[in-house]
Amino acid sequence: MQTFSNVKTTIQICSVLLSIFVNSISICLIITKSPKIMGTYRHLMIYFCSCSIIFSLCDAVIQPNIQTYKSAFFMVVDVKNRHLITPWIAELFIELLCGCIGVTVYTIAVHFIYRLLALERQGRLKYFNNQFLFVWFSIPFLAGVIWFAVTKFVFGMNPLVTNYIRNTVEEFFNLKTEDCVYGAAVFYPIDENGQQFVSWKAFFGLSCYMTLLTIPFVTILVCGVKSFKKIRSLLDHGESEFARNLQMQLYKALIAQVALFFCFITFSNKSSNLQTVIPVFFFFIPFGFIFILPIFEIDCHFLGAPITLVIAMYPAIDPLPTLFFVDYYRIAIFEVFNVCKCKKARIEGASDESVSRGYPNTV
Repeated sequence: MQTFSNVKTTIQICSVLLSIFVNSISICLIITKSPKIMGTYRHLMIYFCSCSIIFSLCDAVIQPNIQTYKSAFFMVVDVKNRHLITPWIAELFIELLCGCIGVTVYTIAVHFIYRLLALERQGRLKYFNNQFLFVWFSIPFLAGVIWFAVTKFVFGMNPLVTNYIRNTVEEFFNLKTEDCVYGAAVFYPIDENGQQFVSWKAFFGLSCYMTLLTIPFVTILVCGVKSFKKIRSLLDHGESEFARNLQMQLYKALIAQVALFFCFITFSNKSSNLQTVIPVFFFFIPFGFIFILPIFEIDCHFLGAPITLVIAMYPAIDPLPTLFFVDYYRIAIFEVFNVCKCKKARIEGASDESVSRGYPNTV
């Protein structure tokens, strides 16, 4: 367990540093290299990158662990061995991290809606003009606020939950519940008399979570499939090769981002339509197990560690598809590397020439 803890901490620290670096580069490229034809989509991309940075910072601050036990699923944070945070800060950041999950999935859904409206060419893209951007930005924010509130007021700490998960926390994380904070759902807690009862409050919280997840997933599926069909018909409707290529690049980047968020599976050019469906279910299955199986008291401990690491790594890897698939950004990055390479070659050439002429090579 100590080995995994060390690996997890290393991954979480490296991920936040990489996330800040990659997302900052993405924002700079979006501002300086995006063609005007992308319109307000640039603002959505910058918004997404900014959310990813906040996501990774929250994860790095608390370095959470996710686990299940019988009828409970929970996220626990060690506050005793981490002197940089106090219990109330750790509890706040657990709620913020959960809120970031809601923001992220709804931001992806908004991206898909924009791409579909842009492809339909029916004038409805006007609803993404500057005067409406605040509304679109507020949708993910509102989802995050609801997720935050459910985590705080429904899945917050209480004595019955503490007693229920106490032994598991000590067994898996070598922590006493007095030395940590958590957010947890227990569907069948045990009361002071040792009797098990149904927690309708936990079921209500789960319903909120699942509803908040289902809406963007359905949106992603519907818009993703329709967008792919529209892209394939662009040339048939007289669209230029330039417009078609740009739309396809943005679509590939978006699909790959969903894949990274949902399951980190490989993106394939030949199966874009399928890749819209598979990532959703590869994400939904593990998180669905975490949320649903405790209702039936089915053991799914093995999912805790992978999901913990996926949450840490996602914000750092998420921008890479956009940088790779969109020519304007990829070429700009390659140009920077080529300039650095040429400068190095010139320096080495000048050094060799000075030596051959008998000049001293000074530093």
